Amino acid sequence: MMRRSEPGEPPAAAWSEAVARALPVYGYAGDGAARQRMAAYLAGVAAAQARVRLVGEATPEALARRHLGESLYLGAVLPLGRQRVVDLGAGAGFPGLALALGWPGLNTTLVESNQKKAAFLRAAVKALGLGAQVTVWEGYLERRPRDGERGPLAGADLVAARALEQMERLPGWLGRWLEPGTRVALWTTRAQAESWRRQHPAWAWGEFHPLPGARARGILLAQWPGAVPRETKAA
Repeated sequence: MMRRSEPGEPPAAAWSEAVARALPVYGYAGDGAARQRMAAYLAGVAAAQARVRLVGEATPEALARRHLGESLYLGAVLPLGRQRVVDLGAGAGFPGLALALGWPGLNTTLVESNQKKAAFLRAAVKALGLGAQVTVWEGYLERRPRDGERGPLAGADLVAARALEQMERLPGWLGRWLEPGTRVALWTTRAQAESWRRQHPAWAWGEFHPLPGARARGILLAQWPGAVPRETKAA
């Protein structure tokens, strides 16, 4: 349900209008109920900025396009339905929470080590009525798990990362947590994608999909083949 706007905040209608303008650009249709929940979610992100910095610019247009739209664009490059999705470094919930709103069949885990951000995510999940679909895992994912340990990534079909701290190092250690065949979606730059291809050839790298309106940013798809290569031992 849309929260009441406080003095100085954009009116409730501004969020709905921004969402309605952004979604077609990123290939997402959705019904009226989904768009309303997305608008309420974005308004909640903006309101929480006074307590914890979740994003950079928190205007309706910036949140609807740069964060919500770019998250939902994954559905335009990869079929989404009933997968188990894990979002690493979820922060404000982009892309994981946005994807859960867009595809109700997803079973989503939001991994976040920052206590205040994790608290925001739990409150957002409750307010949006997603408790049966979305779980918040608060903690730091070690780069060297114990043998056989999967933690919050156990059973994941798809792992997503968009703004993880030290994301450039992610391919060097993430495979240790994954089961063979797990797919990965990374929001990154074309230059970083090419660097990963050269540095980590053991990954099955897929296509780089440019984001609408972005010159160098996009979504890079990959798959973990199942063996921890020698190149990642020191990562």
